[in-house]
Amino acid sequence: MKSEFPTLVLIVAASLVFGRGEGWMPKPPAPPPVATLTNEARYVEWKFREDVTDLSTGLAAYALRTNALALASELEPKEDWRVVKARVYAMLCDQMAIDVSPFDWYPAISICNGYDRPMSAVIGRRNAKIERTYYPDVARCINQGNREGVWTVWKDFDHSVPVWEDMFKLGFAGMRDRVIAQDDGKPFYLSLSITADASIRLIERFAAQGRKRLVAADGQSSRLAKQISALEQLAKGPPRTAYEALLFIDLYFFMCEHLDAMQCRSLSIIDRNLWPYYRADLASGRTTEAEFREQFRHFLWQWASVDNYWGQPVTMGGTTADGTTEYNPLSRIILDVMDECALPTPKFHVKIGKSTPRDILDKLLDMARRHRSLTFIGEEPARRILEHYGATKDEARIFYTTGCYEVALANGANTTGVGYINLLKQVELVLRDAKDGKFSAADGAAFEAECIRRMVNVCTNCLAIASTFERHLDDVNPANITTLGVAHAVKTGRDAFANGSERGNNTGLQISAMGTTVDALVAVKELVYEKQEMSLADLGKLMAANWKGRDDLRLRMKRSKRKWGNNDPDANATAAAVSKALAAAVNGKPNVRGGIYFLTGHTARAFIYEGEATGATPDGRKAGEEFSKNMSATMGADTEGVTALVQTLSALDSRDWPGDYPLDVMLHPATVEGDRGLALMRTLLDVYYANGGLQIQFVVVSADELRDAQKHPEKYENLQIRVCGWNVRWNDIPKAEQDAYILRAESIMQ
Repeated sequence: MKSEFPTLVLIVAASLVFGRGEGWMPKPPAPPPVATLTNEARYVEWKFREDVTDLSTGLAAYALRTNALALASELEPKEDWRVVKARVYAMLCDQMAIDVSPFDWYPAISICNGYDRPMSAVIGRRNAKIERTYYPDVARCINQGNREGVWTVWKDFDHSVPVWEDMFKLGFAGMRDRVIAQDDGKPFYLSLSITADASIRLIERFAAQGRKRLVAADGQSSRLAKQISALEQLAKGPPRTAYEALLFIDLYFFMCEHLDAMQCRSLSIIDRNLWPYYRADLASGRTTEAEFREQFRHFLWQWASVDNYWGQPVTMGGTTADGTTEYNPLSRIILDVMDECALPTPKFHVKIGKSTPRDILDKLLDMARRHRSLTFIGEEPARRILEHYGATKDEARIFYTTGCYEVALANGANTTGVGYINLLKQVELVLRDAKDGKFSAADGAAFEAECIRRMVNVCTNCLAIASTFERHLDDVNPANITTLGVAHAVKTGRDAFANGSERGNNTGLQISAMGTTVDALVAVKELVYEKQEMSLADLGKLMAANWKGRDDLRLRMKRSKRKWGNNDPDANATAAAVSKALAAAVNGKPNVRGGIYFLTGHTARAFIYEGEATGATPDGRKAGEEFSKNMSATMGADTEGVTALVQTLSALDSRDWPGDYPLDVMLHPATVEGDRGLALMRTLLDVYYANGGLQIQFVVVSADELRDAQKHPEKYENLQIRVCGWNVRWNDIPKAEQDAYILRAESIMQ
């Protein structure tokens, strides 16, 4: 799917979160005929890649799309928009084709394609209307910045975090009763009642279809029988067993994301939340470990079948109030199943702290060196950041993760990410002005100051723009099903995603190209002011010419060790200056939803598509090439070893990056072999967290392995590579991106 940002981009679905990055993705293989889906493995793999539902139960997605648009058009002039959306949601619940299969522990829906959901069309049309009415000039400004690569700005409906603990206690019926108790006749409560009732009816439809399938199987399917029982329970009350809790998560996720067009970026702290249920199940004989393993394997496969490019986050671990670990016997089972499945998604965010058991930590590190989709989240640094911005000790202790690996409070604090600011673009533009005689600087400090001034200005402008369109988030996409689960939102009559969270909804401003920007600033100082090899104007001309005729100089600058990631004092000082200036301009500034703005250091795919829109830069990078991702070094620039890379990050204060502060570490397989390798990885975690680092993820590959995988893809069907906050199969990556990973692998030390 392509997204070229033709207007103010409305991100109503996970398919658009990292918009332009989706255009390159290969089409999935042709699906097998439905008739061939006659066993468990085939069914769970394909159930969200084609419509496997019983069409005698309802409509396919394309028909639902037509009906949704027609119903919204009919009702919009008559009713409050929140109610209109709720009625469209109810129509989808009632008219959608469904199925309950003996091959799977979880139901199927005809709205299976996450890239093309009926509600997305409804929301997209509404967005265009709101945009024309309230901020057409702002939309044009965003468009221009998106086209020029200055930023990538969008409306974000993609980082909701349910209050899982409350919802597990209430179930859908309890959430409905909570709405009824508050109902004062306003459209807000009507919309929630419609949504809750429709959700329960859908669960009842699943149960009825299950009973039909069980009759057809002559009652000879224990899986169907248990699924029916679980569905019947969830239609009337909260989950009582570990399987019912898993089914509740599954149902809520797909209602929220595939039907209501509000992305659910959390599957809870899975081991912590399921452990009481599972322990009681075993004690009562309701289940066995083998059965739970099967149920959890199918649970993972729901998201593997959807196969969203950026992965689905799930959190594990933590520390209790008395300082003991939240990891438990169920954690080990979950990790076993995750390891056996070897899926790129769901992606596991694992909390690492002083209480983390050694065997759990070593298992996780061993899985990471075998390409499992893991990010290691430092508990102490996360608490330090959250408490710095006002969280209590208990709130900071029980933090959730969302999105790529951002930290969030567990009380329904839904965050948005409104844009990626391309820092490197400002270096390019200052050099362009120097070329044209519009700017000069007496020394490197003055040049750096001007670049930073412009970076801050772009960030400030972006905050003003975000404040304009975030006032209208619930005018565009009221988060009805999300709001159902947030007590404070229900009590106050405010949309949970707009302004209804008890602690406020925060807004993240993502910063891209940090590492390469630092490299470029240091390179200007060296070439123009220290060695005086050329004037600033001449350097600007050379960049405009994309290094034409000076490939010798380009290669020299590319191979320079004065780069971010090598613990170079000049690079570190420059990075600190940029970081402090941006933090002062953004962090803590009030947004329009009762929260604050904050910096976040992850780039998603902006390091590729914004790189394509950025000219040559003095660090040796050519026009259009990718730049650094996350808080890491430019690909191939960190030539001084992993210790220097980890130490580099200590040059910054991670409290200046409260959204996330992620580091990607590539290691040679020989370096991490055996017990000594695990010891090295543990040391890297300790050093990184001690220096305030928050998230770290490992890519363990050799250049030889990647080159062979490029030549012989058939031998590497299961090889995964880390892109940003998610894993992708190596064979699905374009050759240009593969080449960048090979370059990076060539620079790492054994």
